[in-house]
Amino acid sequence: MDYTETEEQQLIRDSVREISGDYDWSYWKERIEGKEFPEEYWADLARDGWLGVTIPEEYGGAGLGMLEMSMVIEELSRGGGQGGIIFVLTPVFGGISIERHGTDEQKERYLPAIADGDMRFCMGLTEAGAGTNTLNIETRAERDGEEFVLSGQKMWISGVENADEMLLIARTSEFDSSDPTHGLSMFLVPDPAEQDGISLTPLDVEVPWFETQYQVDIDGLRVHEDRILGAEDGGLYLLWDTLNTERIAGAASAVGGGLRAVDLAVDYANDRSVFGQKIGSHQAIQHPLADAYAELCCAREMTYKAASKWDQGEDAGAEANMAKLRSSEAATKAADQAVQTHGGNGFSADYEVYDIWQNSRLLKTVPITNEMVRNFLAEHTLGLPRSY
Repeated sequence: MDYTETEEQQLIRDSVREISGDYDWSYWKERIEGKEFPEEYWADLARDGWLGVTIPEEYGGAGLGMLEMSMVIEELSRGGGQGGIIFVLTPVFGGISIERHGTDEQKERYLPAIADGDMRFCMGLTEAGAGTNTLNIETRAERDGEEFVLSGQKMWISGVENADEMLLIARTSEFDSSDPTHGLSMFLVPDPAEQDGISLTPLDVEVPWFETQYQVDIDGLRVHEDRILGAEDGGLYLLWDTLNTERIAGAASAVGGGLRAVDLAVDYANDRSVFGQKIGSHQAIQHPLADAYAELCCAREMTYKAASKWDQGEDAGAEANMAKLRSSEAATKAADQAVQTHGGNGFSADYEVYDIWQNSRLLKTVPITNEMVRNFLAEHTLGLPRSY
């Protein structure tokens, strides 16, 4: 890899920092407490073109790559709040999925609206009975002429209340052990919160977030065949392509959040005096923060490598998973040390670090557990026997 950032990439960082700098922690606390979408923040991202960073110029985007998107997400997360992770739902699930796998008509319909900030996405994949085993999902889509009738249940679905579209994964053919990857399809479902065939049950989640998690019950939902993304029964490989970018984006968000925690801890350690000395003068404070920063920088390099390989059309599965693993571990460690550096204030609502810890800790479990990442690397990269 060329580790020298281009002038354009540095400009991206500077521009994104300006946006995130306009929204302090009090702004995000208000959004979280009121379960309100950050409309002003979203509008600023759209105005400056960041929601369309990977969308081709012909559809109103910037035509850049996953590497540049990773930099945007990292800087938004490092600027504070939850601006980085919101990129996963719309620019990734919507923008990248449709740009990579959509028809010309679908691209014309969706991509300009995504780039302009006029359309938001959520994704309906996870099921209680399947978990990580996507081949075991039970949501069914039965063909009825030019339509499909969908029934099933999804769990832990974020942002349905704010979504204009849901990327919904369902089984369109019975599972066949001789061809296990066949039979899943991806559907673009409009206005999911308003559909007669969809009912939503909010889930009580402790992690502070401005959006709600839902159980999504689907019963008799009708979707036209022109809303299939990619080929009928051929959605699994397309889904994996999307999930790799989700992991890269999540890794960038974790790196940015971890660096935010280190920044806040350094500021506090340079300001707080005990027994006549700044606490930052003590190696017990310095060394753990130095370790945390070094580990985050290493995780960032793996994230950039994964993004660069994806941009070059290479298989980035191993790198995307390693980036997810290392960044979530490093971010959680950094946030934990930031809380420790703050002492009792680390648990105060007046300081940001405990919320950073909660969000960082979540990334060790979602979008896939780190244990399953290790299973993937052991089997597919190291050549060890399948363990599950």
